[in-house]
Amino acid sequence: MWVALLTTKDAATDAIKHLQAAAEKKSGKKLRTLRTDNGREFTVAEFAAYCAEEGIQRHYSAPYTPQQNGVVERRNQTVVAMARALLKQRGLPARFWGEAVVTAVHLLNRAPTKVLKGVTPYEAWHGKAPEVGYLRTFGCVAFTKDLSQLKKLDDRSIPGILIGYADGAKAYRIFDPATQRVRVSRDVVFDESRGWDWIKEGGGQASGQGVRYRACLGNLE
Repeated sequence: MWVALLTTKDAATDAIKHLQAAAEKKSGKKLRTLRTDNGREFTVAEFAAYCAEEGIQRHYSAPYTPQQNGVVERRNQTVVAMARALLKQRGLPARFWGEAVVTAVHLLNRAPTKVLKGVTPYEAWHGKAPEVGYLRTFGCVAFTKDLSQLKKLDDRSIPGILIGYADGAKAYRIFDPATQRVRVSRDVVFDESRGWDWIKEGGGQASGQGVRYRACLGNLE
């Protein structure tokens, strides 16, 4: 399963193109059929023209009939439920919703499923079992090694919060409440027994709006 975070629904077309290109290159097969609902992001002329040029057959679910797109709808419910649990277990604010969704998909792709007879989606796609030893508790306190020039008595680490895993790198994404920035680092020490105390230790308010997500599934020929 793939997931793409979108700031607006207008970005859906480009996100699908990127996911399609990566999947086709990895599998050596072409996307033949794409099933979606009748959302505006899927019915705009630009996207319809792109699918026609690529020879992609479009299947739509009837309005107010999500059961016709049952695979995606059920998977979306699973992702939402897991993302909610990840946020609640360490008391993270709702502004980390997007990070929780991405992490939920990351974990689900590495968990055995009945559909694949006990094999993980990662193994079915990549042909090898996933490594899971690096996984840590989402939302736990994490101390990132400070690589700047320090004096002898200065702290050697920066406290933060684990909010996910870096895409394409063996590293963690650590949110720094003091600077409101995300650090990507491999040198991290975790305290998985506790989460961040947002009242005592602070963390400020996030700027900007939330993100939407959509998982897109299709048939590979």
